[in-house]
Amino acid sequence: MILALAFMVASIVPLSVWAVWVRSAALDREIEEVRDRHLLLARNLSLALERYAQDVSAVFSHVVETDPELRGSQHLGTLLASLSFRHICLIETDTKRVVSVTPSATYSMESIVLPPLDRFIEVAEYGLGKLVFTNVMLNPSGKPAIYLLKKIEPNTLALGELSTEFLRTTQRAVAFGEGGHAAIVDAIGRVVGHPRADWERDLKDLSAVDPVARMIKGETGVSKFFSPAAKEDMIAGFTTVPATGWGVMIPQPYRELQAKADEVQKSAYFIVAFGVGLSTLLGFAIGGFIAGPIKAVSKAADRVADGDADVSVYVPGGIVPVEVRALTKRFNEMSIALNKARQAEVRALRAAEEAVEAKSDFLTRVTHELRTPLNTVIGFSGMIRDQTQGPINSPEYVEYGRYIHDGGQRLLEMVNDIIAFSRVDRRGDDVARSVVDITVILTMAVEKVRSMAGDGQINVSLSLAEDLPDLWVDEVKFRQIISHLVTNAVKFTPSGGSVVIDAHTGPAGGVEIVIRDTGIGLSEEQIPLALSPFGQISTHLARDYEGAGLGLPLSKMLVEQHGGTLTIQSTPGQGTIVTVFLPPECVAASA
Repeated sequence: MILALAFMVASIVPLSVWAVWVRSAALDREIEEVRDRHLLLARNLSLALERYAQDVSAVFSHVVETDPELRGSQHLGTLLASLSFRHICLIETDTKRVVSVTPSATYSMESIVLPPLDRFIEVAEYGLGKLVFTNVMLNPSGKPAIYLLKKIEPNTLALGELSTEFLRTTQRAVAFGEGGHAAIVDAIGRVVGHPRADWERDLKDLSAVDPVARMIKGETGVSKFFSPAAKEDMIAGFTTVPATGWGVMIPQPYRELQAKADEVQKSAYFIVAFGVGLSTLLGFAIGGFIAGPIKAVSKAADRVADGDADVSVYVPGGIVPVEVRALTKRFNEMSIALNKARQAEVRALRAAEEAVEAKSDFLTRVTHELRTPLNTVIGFSGMIRDQTQGPINSPEYVEYGRYIHDGGQRLLEMVNDIIAFSRVDRRGDDVARSVVDITVILTMAVEKVRSMAGDGQINVSLSLAEDLPDLWVDEVKFRQIISHLVTNAVKFTPSGGSVVIDAHTGPAGGVEIVIRDTGIGLSEEQIPLALSPFGQISTHLARDYEGAGLGLPLSKMLVEQHGGTLTIQSTPGQGTIVTVFLPPECVAASA
Protein backbone atom coordinates (compact mmCIF):
# COMPACT_ATOMS: atom_id res chain seq x y z
CA MET A 1 0.00 0.00 0.00
CA ILE A 2 2.77 2.46 0.95
CA LEU A 3 4.74 1.60 -2.18
CA ALA A 4 1.66 2.14 -4.36
CA LEU A 5 1.05 5.48 -2.66
CA ALA A 6 4.69 6.42 -3.18
CA PHE A 7 4.46 5.50 -6.87
CA MET A 8 1.27 7.56 -7.18
CA VAL A 9 2.78 10.63 -5.49
CA ALA A 10 6.02 10.25 -7.43
CA SER A 11 4.09 10.19 -10.71
CA ILE A 12 1.57 12.93 -9.84
CA VAL A 13 4.20 15.60 -9.20
CA PRO A 14 6.17 15.37 -12.47
CA LEU A 15 3.08 14.62 -14.56
CA SER A 16 1.20 17.58 -13.08
CA VAL A 17 4.17 19.83 -13.75
CA TRP A 18 4.28 18.42 -17.27
CA ALA A 19 0.55 19.13 -17.74
CA VAL A 20 1.01 22.74 -16.63
CA TRP A 21 4.02 23.04 -18.90
CA VAL A 22 2.06 21.57 -21.79
CA ARG A 23 -0.63 24.25 -21.40
CA SER A 24 1.98 26.98 -21.17
CA ALA A 25 3.77 25.59 -24.21
CA ALA A 26 0.47 25.31 -26.11
CA LEU A 27 -0.39 28.92 -25.25
CA ASP A 28 3.08 30.04 -26.35
CA ARG A 29 2.61 28.09 -29.57
CA GLU A 30 -0.77 29.74 -30.20
CA ILE A 31 0.78 33.16 -29.59
CA GLU A 32 3.58 32.29 -32.00
CA GLU A 33 1.00 31.21 -34.57
CA VAL A 34 -0.76 34.54 -34.08
CA ARG A 35 2.57 36.21 -34.74
CA ASP A 36 2.97 34.23 -37.93
CA ARG A 37 -0.64 33.96 -39.12
CA HIS A 38 -2.19 37.25 -38.02
CA LEU A 39 0.85 39.31 -38.95
CA LEU A 40 0.94 37.63 -42.36
CA LEU A 41 -2.75 38.34 -42.83
CA ALA A 42 -2.26 41.97 -41.77
CA ARG A 43 0.59 42.34 -44.25
CA ASN A 44 -1.44 40.79 -47.07
CA LEU A 45 -4.32 43.11 -46.27
CA SER A 46 -1.87 46.02 -46.15
CA LEU A 47 -0.55 45.05 -49.59
CA ALA A 48 -4.09 44.99 -50.96
CA LEU A 49 -4.76 48.44 -49.55
CA GLU A 50 -1.39 49.63 -50.86
CA ARG A 51 -2.35 48.49 -54.37
CA TYR A 52 -5.74 50.14 -53.97
CA ALA A 53 -4.07 53.38 -52.91
CA GLN A 54 -1.73 53.15 -55.89
CA ASP A 55 -4.63 52.54 -58.28
CA VAL A 56 -6.56 55.44 -56.81
CA SER A 57 -3.48 57.67 -57.02
CA ALA A 58 -2.75 56.67 -60.60
CA VAL A 59 -6.31 57.24 -61.84
CA PHE A 60 -6.62 60.55 -59.95
CA SER A 61 -3.31 61.85 -61.28
CA HIS A 62 -4.13 60.73 -64.84
CA VAL A 63 -7.52 62.39 -64.81
CA VAL A 64 -6.43 65.75 -63.41
CA GLU A 65 -3.23 65.98 -65.42
CA THR A 66 -4.38 64.74 -68.85
CA ASP A 67 -7.90 66.19 -68.87
CA PRO A 68 -7.78 69.63 -67.26
CA GLU A 69 -11.41 70.29 -68.18
CA LEU A 70 -12.54 66.95 -66.66
CA ARG A 71 -14.67 66.15 -69.67
CA GLY A 72 -14.03 62.46 -69.65
CA SER A 73 -16.41 59.91 -71.08
CA GLN A 74 -19.06 57.93 -69.28
CA HIS A 75 -16.53 55.11 -68.96
CA LEU A 76 -14.39 57.36 -66.81
CA GLY A 77 -17.29 57.80 -64.42
CA THR A 78 -17.71 54.05 -64.19
CA LEU A 79 -13.99 53.62 -63.44
CA LEU A 80 -14.06 56.27 -60.75
CA ALA A 81 -17.13 54.71 -59.15
CA SER A 82 -15.43 51.32 -59.06
CA LEU A 83 -12.61 52.91 -57.10
CA SER A 84 -15.12 54.46 -54.64
CA PHE A 85 -14.61 58.04 -55.92
CA ARG A 86 -17.59 60.21 -55.27
CA HIS A 87 -16.20 62.98 -57.49
CA ILE A 88 -13.07 64.76 -58.69
CA CYS A 89 -13.12 68.50 -59.11
CA LEU A 90 -10.83 71.45 -59.91
CA ILE A 91 -10.88 74.47 -57.63
CA GLU A 92 -9.48 77.98 -58.05
CA THR A 93 -7.46 78.50 -54.90
CA ASP A 94 -7.89 82.27 -54.78
CA THR A 95 -11.67 82.31 -55.24
CA LYS A 96 -12.31 78.80 -53.88
CA ARG A 97 -14.67 78.26 -56.81
CA VAL A 98 -15.23 74.89 -58.47
CA VAL A 99 -14.33 75.32 -62.11
CA SER A 100 -14.97 71.76 -63.30
CA VAL A 101 -16.11 68.36 -62.06
CA THR A 102 -15.91 64.84 -63.46
CA PRO A 103 -19.02 63.54 -65.23
CA SER A 104 -21.39 61.92 -62.75
CA ALA A 105 -25.07 61.19 -62.48
CA THR A 106 -24.94 62.23 -58.87
CA TYR A 107 -22.78 65.33 -58.73
CA SER A 108 -22.76 68.49 -60.86
CA MET A 109 -20.78 71.67 -60.55
CA GLU A 110 -23.80 73.42 -59.06
CA SER A 111 -24.73 70.63 -56.58
CA ILE A 112 -21.33 69.78 -55.22
CA VAL A 113 -20.70 70.83 -51.61
CA LEU A 114 -17.13 71.01 -50.36
CA PRO A 115 -15.71 71.10 -46.86
CA PRO A 116 -13.72 74.15 -45.73
CA LEU A 117 -10.85 74.45 -48.22
CA ASP A 118 -8.31 76.51 -46.31
CA ARG A 119 -6.69 73.52 -44.67
CA PHE A 120 -6.78 71.54 -47.92
CA ILE A 121 -5.09 74.40 -49.83
CA GLU A 122 -2.44 74.66 -47.13
CA VAL A 123 -1.76 70.91 -47.23
CA ALA A 124 -1.56 70.94 -51.02
CA GLU A 125 0.85 73.89 -50.98
CA TYR A 126 2.98 72.01 -48.48
CA GLY A 127 2.89 68.93 -50.72
CA LEU A 128 4.71 70.79 -53.48
CA GLY A 129 2.69 69.24 -56.28
CA LYS A 130 2.61 65.75 -54.83
CA LEU A 131 -0.56 63.75 -54.26
CA VAL A 132 -1.75 63.86 -50.64
CA PHE A 133 -4.26 61.55 -48.90
CA THR A 134 -6.08 63.26 -46.02
CA ASN A 135 -7.14 61.46 -42.87
CA VAL A 136 -10.71 60.20 -42.74
CA MET A 137 -13.30 62.87 -41.95
CA LEU A 138 -17.00 63.51 -42.36
CA ASN A 139 -17.97 65.30 -45.57
CA PRO A 140 -20.60 68.07 -45.52
CA SER A 141 -23.25 65.34 -45.87
CA GLY A 142 -21.99 63.63 -42.70
CA LYS A 143 -20.51 60.62 -44.47
CA PRO A 144 -16.96 59.32 -43.87
CA ALA A 145 -14.64 60.42 -46.65
CA ILE A 146 -10.96 60.57 -47.57
CA TYR A 147 -9.81 63.43 -49.80
CA LEU A 148 -7.07 63.31 -52.41
CA LEU A 149 -5.31 66.65 -52.92
CA LYS A 150 -2.86 67.80 -55.61
CA LYS A 151 -1.92 71.26 -56.78
CA ILE A 152 -1.67 71.12 -60.59
CA GLU A 153 -1.45 74.83 -61.42
CA PRO A 154 -0.37 77.81 -59.35
CA ASN A 155 -4.03 78.74 -58.86
CA THR A 156 -5.65 75.33 -59.32
CA LEU A 157 -6.25 72.56 -56.74
CA ALA A 158 -7.34 69.09 -57.80
CA LEU A 159 -9.57 67.49 -55.13
CA GLY A 160 -11.02 64.00 -55.13
CA GLU A 161 -13.50 62.71 -52.54
CA LEU A 162 -13.07 59.02 -51.82
CA SER A 163 -15.67 57.06 -49.89
CA THR A 164 -14.51 54.41 -47.38
CA GLU A 165 -16.71 51.74 -48.94
CA PHE A 166 -13.83 49.76 -50.44
CA LEU A 167 -11.91 49.87 -47.17
CA ARG A 168 -14.95 48.77 -45.17
CA THR A 169 -15.71 45.97 -47.64
CA THR A 170 -12.12 44.76 -47.42
CA GLN A 171 -12.27 44.87 -43.60
CA ARG A 172 -15.49 42.82 -43.46
CA ALA A 173 -13.95 40.13 -45.66
CA VAL A 174 -11.67 39.12 -42.78
CA ALA A 175 -13.41 37.20 -39.96
CA PHE A 176 -12.42 34.01 -38.14
CA GLY A 177 -13.05 32.18 -34.89
CA GLU A 178 -15.55 33.63 -32.46
CA GLY A 179 -14.20 37.16 -32.42
CA GLY A 180 -11.32 37.36 -34.89
CA HIS A 181 -11.62 40.26 -37.35
CA ALA A 182 -9.76 43.04 -39.17
CA ALA A 183 -9.67 46.73 -38.29
CA ILE A 184 -8.45 49.66 -40.42
CA VAL A 185 -7.57 53.09 -39.06
CA ASP A 186 -6.17 56.23 -40.65
CA ALA A 187 -2.79 57.77 -39.96
CA ILE A 188 -3.98 59.37 -36.69
CA GLY A 189 -5.89 56.34 -35.34
CA ARG A 190 -9.48 57.10 -36.37
CA VAL A 191 -11.61 54.14 -37.44
CA VAL A 192 -12.02 53.58 -41.17
CA GLY A 193 -13.18 49.95 -41.14
CA HIS A 194 -14.38 48.04 -38.04
CA PRO A 195 -17.01 45.40 -37.10
CA ARG A 196 -18.85 48.10 -35.14
CA ALA A 197 -20.70 50.29 -37.67
CA ASP A 198 -21.26 53.04 -35.11
CA TRP A 199 -17.51 53.40 -34.68
CA GLU A 200 -17.21 53.76 -38.47
CA ARG A 201 -19.89 56.45 -38.54
CA ASP A 202 -18.42 58.31 -35.58
CA LEU A 203 -14.80 57.95 -36.74
CA LYS A 204 -13.91 56.45 -33.34
CA ASP A 205 -10.47 57.54 -32.12
CA LEU A 206 -8.42 54.45 -31.14
CA SER A 207 -5.06 56.17 -30.87
CA ALA A 208 -4.81 55.22 -27.16
CA VAL A 209 -5.02 51.49 -27.93
CA ASP A 210 -1.52 49.95 -27.93
CA PRO A 211 -1.35 48.43 -31.43
CA VAL A 212 -2.96 51.57 -32.96
CA ALA A 213 -0.49 53.82 -31.15
CA ARG A 214 2.35 51.71 -32.51
CA MET A 215 0.90 51.75 -36.05
CA ILE A 216 0.76 55.57 -35.88
CA LYS A 217 4.52 55.38 -35.26
CA GLY A 218 4.86 53.17 -38.34
CA GLU A 219 5.65 49.96 -36.43
CA THR A 220 4.79 46.39 -37.42
CA GLY A 221 4.37 43.56 -34.90
CA VAL A 222 2.13 41.69 -32.46
CA SER A 223 0.49 43.22 -29.39
CA LYS A 224 -1.67 42.02 -26.51
CA PHE A 225 -4.11 44.71 -25.36
CA PHE A 226 -7.49 45.37 -23.79
CA SER A 227 -10.14 45.98 -26.42
CA PRO A 228 -12.63 48.75 -25.55
CA ALA A 229 -15.02 47.29 -28.13
CA ALA A 230 -15.00 43.67 -26.92
CA LYS A 231 -14.30 44.55 -23.25
CA GLU A 232 -11.67 41.81 -23.05
CA ASP A 233 -8.03 41.12 -23.75
CA MET A 234 -7.13 40.73 -27.41
CA ILE A 235 -3.98 39.85 -29.30
CA ALA A 236 -3.34 41.31 -32.72
CA GLY A 237 -0.87 41.37 -35.57
CA PHE A 238 -0.58 44.85 -37.07
CA THR A 239 1.18 46.79 -39.84
CA THR A 240 0.78 49.97 -41.91
CA VAL A 241 0.10 51.02 -45.51
CA PRO A 242 3.20 53.06 -46.42
CA ALA A 243 1.56 55.16 -49.14
CA THR A 244 -1.24 56.48 -46.96
CA GLY A 245 -0.19 55.83 -43.33
CA TRP A 246 -3.30 53.70 -42.76
CA GLY A 247 -3.02 51.05 -40.06
CA VAL A 248 -4.22 47.47 -40.48
CA MET A 249 -4.56 45.06 -37.54
CA ILE A 250 -5.95 41.56 -37.18
CA PRO A 251 -7.12 41.14 -33.54
CA GLN A 252 -8.43 37.97 -31.91
CA PRO A 253 -9.77 37.43 -28.34
CA TYR A 254 -6.97 36.15 -26.11
CA ARG A 255 -9.44 33.74 -24.51
CA GLU A 256 -9.66 31.84 -27.81
CA LEU A 257 -5.95 31.12 -27.57
CA GLN A 258 -6.39 30.15 -23.92
CA ALA A 259 -9.32 27.89 -24.86
CA LYS A 260 -7.16 26.03 -27.37
CA ALA A 261 -4.42 25.73 -24.75
CA ASP A 262 -7.02 24.46 -22.26
CA GLU A 263 -8.08 21.78 -24.74
CA VAL A 264 -4.48 20.65 -24.96
CA GLN A 265 -4.25 20.69 -21.16
CA LYS A 266 -7.40 18.54 -20.88
CA SER A 267 -5.73 15.96 -23.09
CA ALA A 268 -2.62 16.28 -20.94
CA TYR A 269 -4.69 15.73 -17.78
CA PHE A 270 -6.14 12.59 -19.33
CA ILE A 271 -2.60 11.39 -19.92
CA VAL A 272 -1.72 12.38 -16.34
CA ALA A 273 -4.68 10.41 -14.97
CA PHE A 274 -3.75 7.43 -17.10
CA GLY A 275 -0.09 7.69 -16.02
CA VAL A 276 -0.98 8.02 -12.33
CA GLY A 277 -3.38 5.10 -12.54
CA LEU A 278 -0.80 2.99 -14.34
CA SER A 279 1.93 3.89 -11.84
CA THR A 280 -0.42 3.13 -8.94
CA LEU A 281 -1.27 -0.28 -10.38
CA LEU A 282 2.41 -0.84 -11.00
CA GLY A 283 3.09 0.16 -7.38
CA PHE A 284 0.51 -2.34 -6.14
CA ALA A 285 1.99 -5.03 -8.37
CA ILE A 286 5.58 -4.35 -7.32
CA GLY A 287 4.47 -3.92 -3.70
CA GLY A 288 2.79 -7.30 -3.75
CA PHE A 289 5.77 -8.77 -5.56
CA ILE A 290 8.14 -7.47 -2.85
CA ALA A 291 5.81 -7.51 0.16
CA GLY A 292 4.68 -11.13 -0.26
CA PRO A 293 7.98 -12.71 0.81
CA ILE A 294 8.52 -9.96 3.41
CA LYS A 295 5.09 -10.68 4.93
CA ALA A 296 6.04 -14.34 5.10
CA VAL A 297 9.24 -13.38 6.94
CA SER A 298 7.22 -11.10 9.26
CA LYS A 299 4.75 -13.86 10.12
CA ALA A 300 7.62 -16.27 10.71
CA ALA A 301 9.29 -13.69 12.97
CA ASP A 302 6.04 -13.38 14.95
CA ARG A 303 6.01 -17.14 15.42
CA VAL A 304 9.62 -17.03 16.60
CA ALA A 305 8.71 -14.22 19.02
CA ASP A 306 5.87 -16.40 20.33
CA GLY A 307 8.38 -19.14 21.13
CA ASP A 308 8.19 -21.34 18.04
CA ALA A 309 11.83 -21.74 17.05
CA ASP A 310 11.24 -24.42 14.41
CA VAL A 311 10.18 -21.97 11.67
CA SER A 312 11.32 -21.59 8.08
CA VAL A 313 10.29 -19.31 5.22
CA TYR A 314 9.68 -20.61 1.71
CA VAL A 315 12.12 -19.06 -0.76
CA PRO A 316 10.04 -18.39 -3.89
CA GLY A 317 11.37 -19.30 -7.30
CA GLY A 318 11.20 -17.24 -10.47
CA ILE A 319 11.90 -13.53 -10.57
CA VAL A 320 12.44 -12.34 -7.01
CA PRO A 321 14.47 -9.32 -5.87
CA VAL A 322 17.95 -10.34 -4.80
CA GLU A 323 17.48 -8.56 -1.47
CA VAL A 324 14.24 -10.43 -0.73
CA ARG A 325 15.77 -13.78 -1.62
CA ALA A 326 18.79 -12.97 0.58
CA LEU A 327 16.47 -11.89 3.41
CA THR A 328 14.50 -15.15 3.37
CA LYS A 329 17.72 -17.16 3.15
CA ARG A 330 19.28 -15.30 6.10
CA PHE A 331 16.09 -15.62 8.11
CA ASN A 332 16.03 -19.38 7.59
CA GLU A 333 19.69 -19.59 8.60
CA MET A 334 18.93 -17.48 11.68
CA SER A 335 15.92 -19.66 12.50
CA ILE A 336 18.03 -22.82 12.28
CA ALA A 337 20.76 -21.27 14.45
CA LEU A 338 18.16 -20.02 16.94
CA ASN A 339 16.51 -23.42 17.08
CA LYS A 340 19.85 -25.06 17.78
CA ALA A 341 20.65 -22.44 20.42
CA ARG A 342 17.29 -22.98 22.11
CA GLN A 343 17.75 -26.72 22.09
CA ALA A 344 21.19 -26.24 23.62
CA GLU A 345 19.67 -23.83 26.14
CA VAL A 346 16.97 -26.36 27.04
CA ARG A 347 19.60 -29.05 27.50
CA ALA A 348 21.74 -26.72 29.62
CA LEU A 349 18.71 -25.67 31.67
CA ARG A 350 17.73 -29.29 32.20
CA ALA A 351 21.30 -30.11 33.24
CA ALA A 352 21.31 -27.12 35.60
CA GLU A 353 17.99 -28.17 37.10
CA GLU A 354 19.30 -31.68 37.55
CA ALA A 355 22.44 -30.26 39.20
CA VAL A 356 20.33 -28.10 41.51
CA GLU A 357 18.13 -31.07 42.27
CA ALA A 358 21.20 -33.19 43.03
CA LYS A 359 22.64 -30.42 45.20
CA SER A 360 19.36 -30.04 47.07
CA ASP A 361 19.05 -33.78 47.53
CA PHE A 362 22.62 -33.93 48.77
CA LEU A 363 22.07 -31.08 51.22
CA THR A 364 18.85 -32.62 52.44
CA ARG A 365 20.45 -36.01 52.99
CA VAL A 366 23.52 -34.56 54.66
CA THR A 367 21.54 -32.29 56.94
CA HIS A 368 19.14 -35.09 57.83
CA GLU A 369 22.12 -37.28 58.63
CA LEU A 370 23.55 -34.49 60.79
CA ARG A 371 20.36 -34.07 62.78
CA THR A 372 20.58 -37.41 64.61
CA PRO A 373 24.12 -37.03 66.02
CA LEU A 374 23.45 -33.35 66.70
CA ASN A 375 20.37 -34.16 68.72
CA THR A 376 22.43 -36.70 70.67
CA VAL A 377 25.17 -34.15 71.30
CA ILE A 378 22.62 -31.51 72.31
CA GLY A 379 20.79 -33.93 74.60
CA PHE A 380 23.82 -35.26 76.47
CA SER A 381 25.51 -31.86 76.68
CA GLY A 382 22.32 -30.51 78.17
CA MET A 383 22.34 -33.26 80.78
CA ILE A 384 25.95 -32.39 81.67
CA ARG A 385 25.09 -28.68 81.83
CA ASP A 386 22.05 -29.35 84.04
CA GLN A 387 23.84 -32.15 86.08
CA THR A 388 20.74 -34.33 85.74
CA GLN A 389 22.69 -37.48 86.74
CA GLY A 390 24.14 -35.91 89.83
CA PRO A 391 26.56 -33.16 90.77
CA ILE A 392 29.78 -32.74 88.84
CA ASN A 393 32.67 -31.86 91.06
CA SER A 394 34.48 -29.75 88.45
CA PRO A 395 32.61 -26.53 87.51
CA GLU A 396 34.67 -26.31 84.31
CA TYR A 397 33.00 -29.47 82.95
CA VAL A 398 29.58 -27.95 83.58
CA GLU A 399 30.67 -24.86 81.63
CA TYR A 400 32.04 -27.04 78.85
CA GLY A 401 28.72 -28.84 78.67
CA ARG A 402 26.94 -25.50 78.28
CA TYR A 403 29.29 -24.51 75.42
CA ILE A 404 28.73 -27.83 73.69
CA HIS A 405 24.97 -27.51 74.10
CA ASP A 406 24.83 -23.92 72.73
CA GLY A 407 27.12 -24.75 69.81
CA GLY A 408 25.11 -27.82 68.92
CA GLN A 409 21.91 -25.79 69.13
CA ARG A 410 23.27 -23.19 66.70
CA LEU A 411 24.46 -25.90 64.36
CA LEU A 412 21.03 -27.54 64.47
CA GLU A 413 19.37 -24.23 63.61
CA MET A 414 21.73 -23.86 60.65
CA VAL A 415 20.90 -27.39 59.51
CA ASN A 416 17.19 -26.62 59.80
CA ASP A 417 17.71 -23.41 57.77
CA ILE A 418 19.51 -25.32 55.05
CA ILE A 419 16.71 -27.90 54.91
CA ALA A 420 14.06 -25.18 54.79
CA PHE A 421 15.94 -23.22 52.13
CA SER A 422 16.40 -26.33 49.99
CA ARG A 423 12.68 -27.09 50.16
CA VAL A 424 11.65 -23.55 49.21
CA ASP A 425 14.33 -23.19 46.53
CA ARG A 426 13.58 -26.54 44.93
CA ARG A 427 9.83 -26.99 45.10
CA GLY A 428 8.47 -23.76 46.47
CA ASP A 429 7.12 -25.69 49.47
CA ASP A 430 3.48 -25.44 50.45
CA VAL A 431 2.11 -22.75 52.75
CA ALA A 432 -0.03 -24.35 55.48
CA ARG A 433 -2.04 -21.34 56.66
CA SER A 434 -3.73 -21.03 60.01
CA VAL A 435 -4.84 -18.24 62.33
CA VAL A 436 -1.78 -16.94 64.18
CA ASP A 437 -1.59 -14.42 67.03
CA ILE A 438 1.14 -12.04 65.88
CA THR A 439 1.54 -10.65 69.39
CA VAL A 440 2.48 -14.06 70.79
CA ILE A 441 4.98 -14.78 68.00
CA LEU A 442 6.72 -11.40 68.35
CA THR A 443 6.80 -11.62 72.15
CA MET A 444 8.32 -15.13 72.06
CA ALA A 445 10.95 -13.98 69.55
CA VAL A 446 11.96 -11.09 71.81
CA GLU A 447 12.13 -13.36 74.86
CA LYS A 448 14.27 -15.81 72.93
CA VAL A 449 16.99 -13.22 72.19
CA ARG A 450 16.91 -11.42 75.55
CA SER A 451 19.70 -13.57 77.01
CA MET A 452 21.88 -12.97 73.94
CA ALA A 453 21.02 -9.26 74.05
CA GLY A 454 21.62 -9.07 77.78
CA ASP A 455 25.10 -10.47 77.43
CA GLY A 456 25.91 -7.69 74.98
CA GLN A 457 24.00 -5.04 76.89
CA ILE A 458 21.64 -4.46 73.93
CA ASN A 459 18.22 -2.97 74.61
CA VAL A 460 15.46 -4.93 72.81
CA SER A 461 11.97 -3.40 72.82
CA LEU A 462 8.62 -4.35 71.30
CA SER A 463 5.99 -1.84 70.10
CA LEU A 464 2.63 -3.32 69.10
CA ALA A 465 -0.41 -1.42 67.85
CA GLU A 466 -3.61 -1.95 69.84
CA ASP A 467 -5.68 -2.82 66.77
CA LEU A 468 -3.22 -5.40 65.48
CA PRO A 469 -5.23 -8.26 63.86
CA ASP A 470 -4.49 -11.98 63.84
CA LEU A 471 -2.67 -13.30 60.80
CA TRP A 472 -3.65 -15.96 58.26
CA VAL A 473 -0.19 -17.42 57.65
CA ASP A 474 1.93 -20.55 57.94
CA GLU A 475 2.83 -20.41 61.66
CA VAL A 476 6.10 -22.37 61.38
CA LYS A 477 7.36 -20.23 58.51
CA PHE A 478 6.20 -17.00 60.14
CA ARG A 479 8.10 -17.95 63.31
CA GLN A 480 11.18 -18.60 61.19
CA ILE A 481 10.85 -15.17 59.53
CA ILE A 482 10.57 -13.27 62.82
CA SER A 483 13.20 -15.38 64.58
CA HIS A 484 15.79 -14.85 61.86
CA LEU A 485 15.18 -11.11 61.54
CA VAL A 486 15.22 -10.41 65.29
CA THR A 487 18.26 -12.66 65.86
CA ASN A 488 20.13 -10.95 63.00
CA ALA A 489 19.30 -7.50 64.40
CA VAL A 490 20.69 -8.44 67.83
CA LYS A 491 23.67 -10.31 66.41
CA PHE A 492 24.87 -7.36 64.29
CA THR A 493 24.23 -4.68 66.92
CA PRO A 494 27.26 -3.82 69.08
CA SER A 495 27.19 -3.48 72.87
CA GLY A 496 25.15 -0.51 74.07
CA GLY A 497 22.95 -0.50 70.97
CA SER A 498 19.22 -1.05 70.62
CA VAL A 499 16.74 -3.12 68.64
CA VAL A 500 13.11 -2.03 68.21
CA ILE A 501 10.38 -4.32 66.79
CA ASP A 502 7.29 -2.41 65.66
CA ALA A 503 4.09 -3.97 64.30
CA HIS A 504 1.09 -2.03 62.97
CA THR A 505 -1.61 -2.09 60.35
CA GLY A 506 -0.13 -1.31 56.96
CA PRO A 507 -1.57 0.29 53.84
CA ALA A 508 -4.67 -1.20 52.22
CA GLY A 509 -5.43 -3.35 55.28
CA GLY A 510 -2.23 -5.39 55.45
CA VAL A 511 0.23 -5.70 58.35
CA GLU A 512 3.66 -4.12 58.50
CA ILE A 513 6.46 -5.34 60.79
CA VAL A 514 9.48 -3.04 61.11
CA ILE A 515 12.72 -4.12 62.85
CA ARG A 516 15.18 -1.28 63.53
CA ASP A 517 18.65 -1.69 64.96
CA THR A 518 21.63 0.53 65.61
CA GLY A 519 24.05 -2.08 64.35
CA ILE A 520 26.95 -2.05 61.96
CA GLY A 521 24.73 -1.37 58.92
CA LEU A 522 25.26 -2.24 55.28
CA SER A 523 26.31 -0.27 52.21
CA GLU A 524 24.15 -0.12 49.06
CA GLU A 525 26.45 -2.67 47.42
CA GLN A 526 26.26 -5.08 50.41
CA ILE A 527 22.44 -5.23 50.62
CA PRO A 528 21.98 -7.44 47.49
CA LEU A 529 24.81 -9.69 48.77
CA ALA A 530 23.16 -10.01 52.19
CA LEU A 531 19.93 -11.11 50.48
CA SER A 532 21.71 -13.83 48.49
CA PRO A 533 22.11 -17.36 49.92
CA PHE A 534 25.33 -17.83 51.90
CA GLY A 535 26.16 -14.18 51.27
CA GLN A 536 27.66 -13.76 54.73
CA ILE A 537 30.20 -16.51 54.10
CA SER A 538 31.68 -14.62 51.12
CA THR A 539 32.32 -11.41 53.12
CA HIS A 540 34.38 -10.26 56.09
CA LEU A 541 31.31 -10.80 58.28
CA ALA A 542 32.11 -14.52 58.36
CA ARG A 543 35.25 -13.71 60.35
CA ASP A 544 33.45 -11.60 62.95
CA TYR A 545 29.95 -13.11 63.20
CA GLU A 546 28.72 -16.69 63.29
CA GLY A 547 26.30 -18.05 60.72
CA ALA A 548 26.07 -19.12 57.08
CA GLY A 549 24.11 -16.11 55.89
CA LEU A 550 20.81 -17.90 55.19
CA GLY A 551 18.64 -15.92 57.59
CA LEU A 552 17.83 -12.92 55.38
CA PRO A 553 17.46 -14.76 52.05
CA LEU A 554 15.31 -17.47 53.67
CA SER A 555 13.14 -14.86 55.40
CA LYS A 556 12.69 -12.99 52.10
CA MET A 557 11.68 -16.17 50.28
CA LEU A 558 9.20 -17.13 53.01
CA VAL A 559 7.67 -13.62 53.02
CA GLU A 560 7.29 -13.72 49.24
CA GLN A 561 5.65 -17.17 49.55
CA HIS A 562 2.93 -15.39 51.51
CA GLY A 563 2.60 -12.72 48.80
CA GLY A 564 4.41 -10.06 50.83
CA THR A 565 7.59 -8.05 50.49
CA LEU A 566 10.80 -7.67 52.50
CA THR A 567 12.85 -4.50 52.06
CA ILE A 568 16.08 -3.27 53.67
CA GLN A 569 17.26 0.27 54.33
CA SER A 570 20.71 0.54 55.85
CA THR A 571 23.55 2.97 56.47
CA PRO A 572 27.02 1.74 57.44
CA GLY A 573 27.77 2.56 61.09
CA GLN A 574 24.21 3.75 61.83
CA GLY A 575 22.02 0.68 61.60
CA THR A 576 19.49 -1.18 59.52
CA ILE A 577 15.71 -1.09 59.02
CA VAL A 578 14.05 -4.28 57.79
CA THR A 579 10.40 -3.91 56.75
CA VAL A 580 8.11 -6.90 56.23
CA PHE A 581 4.78 -6.17 54.60
CA LEU A 582 2.08 -8.85 54.59
CA PRO A 583 -0.84 -8.11 52.24
CA PRO A 584 -4.53 -8.10 53.28
CA GLU A 585 -4.75 -11.76 52.18
CA CYS A 586 -2.54 -12.61 55.18
CA VAL A 587 -4.94 -11.01 57.68
CA ALA A 588 -7.35 -13.41 59.39
CA ALA A 589 -11.05 -12.68 58.90
CA SER A 590 -12.79 -11.16 61.93
CA ALA A 591 -15.07 -13.53 63.84
